[in-house]
Amino acid sequence: MSIPVTTAGNLGGQEPVSVAQNMGHLTSIICVLVPFLLLFILDGARGVRQLWPLALIAGIAAGAGHFITPGVSYELTSVVGALLAFAACYLFLLAWTPTTPDEYHSEIDGADKPDRERVILALLPYVLVVVIIAITKLWKFGVDLSAVLSSTDIKIAWPGVYGNLLTADGEASTSAIYNLQTLSNPGTWILLTAVIVCIVYGTRSSGGRFQTSVGAMFAVLPRTIYTLRMSILTIASVMALAYVMNFSGQTTAVGAALATTGAAFAFLSPVLGWIGTAVAGSATSAGALFANLQATAAAGAGLDPRILLAANTIGGGLGKIVSPQNLAIVTTAVDAPGTDAEILKKAAPYSIGLLLVLCCLVLAASQGWLGAYMPA
Repeated sequence: MSIPVTTAGNLGGQEPVSVAQNMGHLTSIICVLVPFLLLFILDGARGVRQLWPLALIAGIAAGAGHFITPGVSYELTSVVGALLAFAACYLFLLAWTPTTPDEYHSEIDGADKPDRERVILALLPYVLVVVIIAITKLWKFGVDLSAVLSSTDIKIAWPGVYGNLLTADGEASTSAIYNLQTLSNPGTWILLTAVIVCIVYGTRSSGGRFQTSVGAMFAVLPRTIYTLRMSILTIASVMALAYVMNFSGQTTAVGAALATTGAAFAFLSPVLGWIGTAVAGSATSAGALFANLQATAAAGAGLDPRILLAANTIGGGLGKIVSPQNLAIVTTAVDAPGTDAEILKKAAPYSIGLLLVLCCLVLAASQGWLGAYMPA
């Protein structure tokens, strides 16, 4: 839903679209590396050696999605990138067959082979969310649907804060006005997608293989909210702390101090987002905590704030790999409670390694070494 991008852009004083474009150009490089990394994790050097052509195709396709999509609708970037990689792999495998030794070939019972209905049902949530969000953001025929939906937003002047929080000119700061998004929030349409999928899955069971009901599908939401109740409370608390720090000038003071590191701060910039998410479990929280700090440091060090805000948000994504809250979600999802420490021990090196790659990319981008590859 790109809420972390929107949060970072708004609190950092930059257009979220420009932050997303910088993110897309940086992550497109990382996307090429990820399939190779996954093959290495799954099967070591042998897996990379046998499947590197497929990994390269998948990485380039996903990277292209990340590079192009933010300029059209940044809310769809990750989904479009994933679907492009999926389609590219499918087409490539029609013409190329891996040279896997016979003793390592997978054997699948013919009855388990997915038929057309199972494939369509598996892809339904992803295709549907792309279609619905694309319509709500890009529909311009006869009516600007995005503008119409945005007109339903409710502006709330926060009691006790608005009017007492002033700008440098002595005017009431608009930062104390909360924008309650209803129909313009991508989350609303994600929820609609979930409702449609629940109804479809509850009525179609793939030939009786996966029996469920509409009621059972809808029961997942309250159960998930209860399971994640502490994570939700943590994220809300961190967001509240971020507003207090921003309004009180604390993040500005810290940002001014970090700006004294000059160009070197660009290398360290992603680490802040990584730490913020590793602690709070949310890239949105990391953006709320450090976006204003990143913008202040960028201004003091003569760096492009859009690049540093992008770095903070991407670093937040990499921090999710080692976040205790996310590890708890993972172990709950696979019904393996108590294995958080084991997963963290195995996942941390990859998270730190990707973070170092990102730090180098951000330093190169901030110094203009990537040239025309970065958006103007």
